[in-house]
Amino acid sequence: MEPVRLERRHALAFLELVQPRTRNALSREVVDLLTEHLSRLRGENLRALILAGSGGHFCAGAHLGELAESLSHAAEALREANRLAALFAALVHFPHLTVAAVEGSAFGGGAGLACACDFVVASPTAVFQFSELRLGFVPALISVLLLRRLPSARLAQLFLNPRPLPAEEAKALGLVDEVVASPRQRAEELALEAAQKTAPSAVTATKRMLLELAHPQLEQHLARAAHLNATQRQQEDFRQGVEFFLAQKRFRDWLTP
Repeated sequence: MEPVRLERRHALAFLELVQPRTRNALSREVVDLLTEHLSRLRGENLRALILAGSGGHFCAGAHLGELAESLSHAAEALREANRLAALFAALVHFPHLTVAAVEGSAFGGGAGLACACDFVVASPTAVFQFSELRLGFVPALISVLLLRRLPSARLAQLFLNPRPLPAEEAKALGLVDEVVASPRQRAEELALEAAQKTAPSAVTATKRMLLELAHPQLEQHLARAAHLNATQRQQEDFRQGVEFFLAQKRFRDWLTP
């Protein structure tokens, strides 16, 4: 089974991450498939796209195993960073309404994925976290997306003192628009509700206008962030951080029957 499932229901498209064993981490395959689906769906007769994760989690962020593979390869690290930047750009520039339905983990790049959408609907048990600095990493790419919703001073607090952020607190900060018991159901209701009130061409034009007004240099910022992302992968403390987190994961897997 492919790790990304696409479903069409009338004028709505549903993209679901379906790798619950990794809590839907952003592996190369997941990133590439999401980007390909977004590219194909751009020209289709849609009103909205809903993005979700399976197995009780939205997306746990970077795939640590694949991160470890790029530790000693600068060229590969840059390719990985550019691959993720291309996904974020495709989602931000998607011409139709986008809604993230967040359950469980939305960590690092997963939180960035949610914040690249127009609306974020979360369950009461959803948790956002930015643990990049604990890993010896830099939250470069996701910072470009999170600045769509939060001021830089608030981002500094979340990045420099990483901690789990419950759904209600994330809503109070502005990362989440609604906290509901059934985020997928509410995401679909919200998409249909908005579709009934708006014209498709006007939605596309308004999204483009708002992006140009608020983030006229989005591509340049993503390219700079990708370069910083790749450079940080060569640092020794990042190598140590990845090895530590992988050791913890292997121990947890060993305890799990």
